[in-house]
Amino acid sequence: MGVEEIRQTWVEIDLDALAYNIESIKEKAGKDRAIIGVVKADAYGHGAVQTAQVLEEHGVDIFAVATVKEAMELRDAGFDEKILILGITSKSCDEIVVNEKLIPVIGSYNDALALSQKAQELDKDVSVMLALDTGMGRIGFVLRTMEDIIAAEDEISEIFGLDRLNVEGVISHFSKADEADRSYTESQLEIFNQFYEKLSSDGYSLPFLTIANSAAIMEYPKAYFDGVRPGIILYGCYPSDEVHKENLDIRPVMSVRANIVYVKNLPKGSAVSYGGVFTADRDMRVATVGIGYADGYPRSISGKAEMLVDGHRVPVIGRICMDQCMIDVTDLPQVCRGTQVTIMGKSGDDEISADELAEKAGTINYEILCDFGLRLDKRYIKKEEQQG
Repeated sequence: MGVEEIRQTWVEIDLDALAYNIESIKEKAGKDRAIIGVVKADAYGHGAVQTAQVLEEHGVDIFAVATVKEAMELRDAGFDEKILILGITSKSCDEIVVNEKLIPVIGSYNDALALSQKAQELDKDVSVMLALDTGMGRIGFVLRTMEDIIAAEDEISEIFGLDRLNVEGVISHFSKADEADRSYTESQLEIFNQFYEKLSSDGYSLPFLTIANSAAIMEYPKAYFDGVRPGIILYGCYPSDEVHKENLDIRPVMSVRANIVYVKNLPKGSAVSYGGVFTADRDMRVATVGIGYADGYPRSISGKAEMLVDGHRVPVIGRICMDQCMIDVTDLPQVCRGTQVTIMGKSGDDEISADELAEKAGTINYEILCDFGLRLDKRYIKKEEQQG
């Protein structure tokens, strides 16, 4: 049974667009710099395994995920590349981390000690990255005051003395690199540089430095260091409207489409969907589309959303339901059951972007992509061939 017979709504993943974006990022970052492909959250809803395959084909040999579970999905699929875990791992996962040669980020001596002890118990080595909090306020050794810096170096010096534990380098994360005001990012970068230089001058070897996220790849070449970590730009979306989009040419990878499942005629005055907040102001032809907020189509855009039918915009009417919503197709007499609609993506000369949906929902394009990828089936498109 084909995907279209199971569910008449799906996500399309354009693997050629993904490949194009990777090459564009590589050209921007420089050929000698490592590209760390961020495939956490199921590759932002695009499918981690399939995304990693394309990244691998284009020379990416380091992946970044958020959790041990995500890392194991890649290992189980046969990927033997380095896998960096961006979130703090539980001590209960230390054996998996060691055995599977995963690279966790470490933000405390106690976590490093536990990992070292597990590595010794298993008679194996384990590699880690030291996480530095240069201003994100999330995880890592805090570097806000001189007292913080002294305390961080004291802990790190102890980490370097642990058996069977190798420090590969340091990692940090920008919180405002996608904003036009550069002052905070410049401050974070200065803190990162100064602390690295202090550690180096004290004799600690840190062969790999990484701080550049998607926005920094576009805006801060001096933050590239040894490796950059593209996330949202891999998938063809810009991190904000404040970055210089001319700095990087990328193409959207995800589209969302559906086939109309029902069409009916409603007389003027008919209410549509929950609460009856929409009432037909004319005799109306209404089509039902099998997508709702459980599929990642935000209920908050009810009354504001549009879809594309044969390149024409049509309004979503009434409240978006959990699994379905309705559109006004009165002016498109050719529409019938089975007609394809575009929820996100291109149709004809028009396009509904993740940015447009995010703006209407009061959120960010990251969330739109991730949510669409949770429940809907994925179709992978490569050179006009569909892969289930």
